[in-house]
Amino acid sequence: MSERLLAMKRVLKPTGSIYLHCDPTASHYLKVVMDAIFEKQNFRNEIVWCYKRWTASKRQLPRLHDIILWYANTKEWNFIPIMVPNDNPNPSQYVSAKDSFGKTVTAKDDMGRPIKRAISAEIAVGDWWYIPILSPVSKERLGYPTQKPLALLERIIRASSNEGDIVLDPFCGCGTTVHAAEQLNRQWIGIDISRFSTELMRQRILSNYPARVHASAIDIVGLPYNDRTARQLARESPFEFEKWVCGRIGVNKMGLRKQPGDKGPDGGIDGEIILPVVRKGVVYEESIVVQVKGGNVRAEDVKALSETVRRVEAVAGVMVCFKEQMGTVENQRSRETWDGGFGNEYPVIQGYSVDDLLRDKPLHLPPQYGRKRRGRISA
Repeated sequence: MSERLLAMKRVLKPTGSIYLHCDPTASHYLKVVMDAIFEKQNFRNEIVWCYKRWTASKRQLPRLHDIILWYANTKEWNFIPIMVPNDNPNPSQYVSAKDSFGKTVTAKDDMGRPIKRAISAEIAVGDWWYIPILSPVSKERLGYPTQKPLALLERIIRASSNEGDIVLDPFCGCGTTVHAAEQLNRQWIGIDISRFSTELMRQRILSNYPARVHASAIDIVGLPYNDRTARQLARESPFEFEKWVCGRIGVNKMGLRKQPGDKGPDGGIDGEIILPVVRKGVVYEESIVVQVKGGNVRAEDVKALSETVRRVEAVAGVMVCFKEQMGTVENQRSRETWDGGFGNEYPVIQGYSVDDLLRDKPLHLPPQYGRKRRGRISA
């Protein structure tokens, strides 16, 4: 962590701030590290992020808060007070004053009446923040165990930056920071070691802000951007290639693995797309299986995908491969179709090339696919 914090300090503006989130098991250790790197006089606040969670323990108190350490880079730090509605104004408070003997008394006006304190419509937020954690069924949830609420990141960004400033999150995960920064008209940089996460961030921005952000406006470093770089990734790291494809397509599940991007058996399923389909006024969740091939595609592979679709009771399967392998998929695939709702038929097995992927060509699926790709990602 020390090496990473030193790198962050190097790129932080003189007016900038750094917010480090941690749970109470590590906050005191990290406070010492932050004092050494950012200097203890630049410590601004220990923010206590509180939330409710319906858990109980017979051997200890429930853990219902995390710590956020806020440090400035220099004494010129930028700060905008966080104001919230005053939900509990107290009109009975009076203004105090000192009498001629230095004693504290209630101030009075020229008529001798006690002066009441003005009721403010807003009050400044302190260092104790109650912001609910994401519920398991929240529409905002993407399945990452460490995912933060959008409201938490919005509050941090509002407090220490202005519109047009640059916000950096070097451990971006599912992209909540860049989502909040885009929403608040900040420039942003999100970094993550996982190609799946990086593509998920990209899709999250494009799906939430389709009217103002075009795919070409997002600069991506370290991900395939043409056929050559996609083939290179497939050769050097087949598993990372698989994660990149799944993230770019916008899957909701990553095979049978515990977390998005985990290695291990996938049961013939590299990813799943979950679509709501309406039939006779009832909404059903249907599964489309995704299989990624970075090399040759054999006739047996296409047949195996059909078997997987039947085995897991999915409605369709998608074989992603390079362009020259598409002929095998087309020749071997099932010609069956499935009802995508409102009488529209879609192929049970379809091929999708990496070239299609790079051009953001949509899959041949019902229109609800791609409309809102930030659905849940889970095991």
